[in-house]
Amino acid sequence: MRAELACVALLGLVGCGTLENMSQTLDLQVDGQVLRLDGIINSRSLGDFVDALDENPDVRIVELGQIEGSLDGEVVAEMGYTIRDAGLATRLESGAQVFSGGVDLFLGGVDRRVAPGAILGVHEWESGLGRARDYPRDDPEHEPTRGYIEDMLGTDAFYWFTINAASFEEVHVMTREEMLRYGVVTQ
Repeated sequence: MRAELACVALLGLVGCGTLENMSQTLDLQVDGQVLRLDGIINSRSLGDFVDALDENPDVRIVELGQIEGSLDGEVVAEMGYTIRDAGLATRLESGAQVFSGGVDLFLGGVDRRVAPGAILGVHEWESGLGRARDYPRDDPEHEPTRGYIEDMLGTDAFYWFTINAASFEEVHVMTREEMLRYGVVTQ
């Protein structure tokens, strides 16, 4: 019986990614042409995001409010490609705070604007196998995020900036000058 319970628990974790992934959610709210996102991007976020866009064809702007980060980098990339393919803009209004994988999602916008008083925070990534700085520059571990950023911005310079800007335990809050230098914002 104990082994059966362990298997059920293990299957639950595999299906959801992690226990955190089951409880951490991304809240999506539509107001006219704006789809606002708040929370943490997890394995369920892509399906919810695509459903919201399908149900609200007038959405033109994805506004990121309070995004603590992500639990699933692949989902972030898929959501970013969805934003780009749909020709949507991304916005941060004053008071917004977007960190880590949320910043990568922001890059999906065809037009990307950050209002004064909004925060974009970056740091190196960490996986179960190590941290970004642990791998040589040509290691394939860099490829998923590096390639996504290059697809979004035309160069991977921002990827390397994020890795060196702050360790995984810290956050570097980007200056307006850095956002412009790396092409994070379009205006």
